[in-house]
Amino acid sequence: MNKHTVYVAGKHFVLLSDDKSEYVQNLAEEVNETISKLSVENPSLDRRGAAILCALDYADDMHKAESKNKSLSEKAQPLISQADKQSRQLKELKETLAEKDNEIVKLKKELDDLRTAFEKSTHVLDGSGMVKNNPSPKPDNYNNHNNHQKKKTNKGYRPMRQYTLFDDEK
Repeated sequence: MNKHTVYVAGKHFVLLSDDKSEYVQNLAEEVNETISKLSVENPSLDRRGAAILCALDYADDMHKAESKNKSLSEKAQPLISQADKQSRQLKELKETLAEKDNEIVKLKKELDDLRTAFEKSTHVLDGSGMVKNNPSPKPDNYNNHNNHQKKKTNKGYRPMRQYTLFDDEK
């Protein structure tokens, strides 16, 4: 605790406070100015009456500030609850994102492994022992099927034979 000597309403006071000396002096000056102002505005008041009015003004200001603080706290409570909820949701989303990132890494590794395995399976040795690419296997009837398709293509009109129920009666 620090000792502070202040001058208020014509008297010296010794105050004990943990606050800085400058802060305590500023408070004392503010109270002294308010008392002086009240004395000038109400010449019939003595210093004691002015000090009491000053104390009442400060008490009124304090109660109004407390009321406003309580009102603001009540208004802020739903916002604080909402922020807490969103914070929890954000944490859950971050955890989900981390899981998905890990899953993507695993899938990329699996894809790389499959590519490597595929590349190894598409290389064959030729007669001299050299590696050559193995073309992708095609069905045995692949070329025959394509040729057959080409032969089937008709250009122009070709009449077809017509059948009747009475073919024998020609």
